[in-house]
Amino acid sequence: MISFAKRVKKELTEYGARLKSCCGYSLLYGILFCGEVYDGTVSLKCLNHEIGQHFVSLCEQLSVKKEFEYKYEKNRIMISNSFLRYESYEKIKKNVLRCGRCKEMFLRGVFLACGTVNDPNKSYRLELVFNNEDKAEQIFCVLNDVGIQPLRTKRNDKFVLYLKRSEAIEDFFASIGATSLAFDIMNSKINKELINNANRVTNCDAANINKSILASNKYNTVIEQMIEAEAINRLPEHLREMAVKRIEHKELSFTELGKQFSPPISKSGVYHRLEKILEYYNEFENKD
Repeated sequence: MISFAKRVKKELTEYGARLKSCCGYSLLYGILFCGEVYDGTVSLKCLNHEIGQHFVSLCEQLSVKKEFEYKYEKNRIMISNSFLRYESYEKIKKNVLRCGRCKEMFLRGVFLACGTVNDPNKSYRLELVFNNEDKAEQIFCVLNDVGIQPLRTKRNDKFVLYLKRSEAIEDFFASIGATSLAFDIMNSKINKELINNANRVTNCDAANINKSILASNKYNTVIEQMIEAEAINRLPEHLREMAVKRIEHKELSFTELGKQFSPPISKSGVYHRLEKILEYYNEFENKD
């Protein structure tokens, strides 16, 4: 079964099949920004084949071969290092992010290349993992620019930006133009809360039922012992009537038991009379 993160990335490669030239360039730049540079070449290993195919279609759409050589084989993207000629966020913002959607596309490319997200039905966590601390810092600045404040950590020589609140993950997907994914996470959270609330109500009801059963058993045991000891006749008439009806209708709740009287008595009235029977029982026991 395809993982949630892979499904998300597959969907992201299908959004916006045709982009403005500047936005397509920003998306391509975001993907390759996360690659490793050596011998004048940017190299990026794609864990998801759809990302590699998306990269190729973007290159064809933007006709980058007029400026740069690129290739994609064995799930690895290769392109001339001169493509990534802007080394700071300020320069990227000035020279790459040219319209309102460019930053959105740039962040989408970054997520496609180095991001992962947990299934929201299990837990909330989105990560962007970088080999280079400077790149992690630049993306930290980009995210802050769009109102998202990620947490930072280092793990196995990798630099990780992460989000662990559902609202922050929703905002991230909205910021990269993936509103349907943001709604998926929102709906998942709502469903999870509904299930949790239903479970709490069920558990509460079960606990109340258990308490009622225990209480009923306590009164039933005492009344049966009083009947066996022929002490029931020592009770005042209204309590004797209560004792008899309790034994005759063991299955009824206090509210339903109260309706067996004429006139009916309240739940608290039933409880009060049963407690009085317990007091009389204790007196009889102590006298004996």
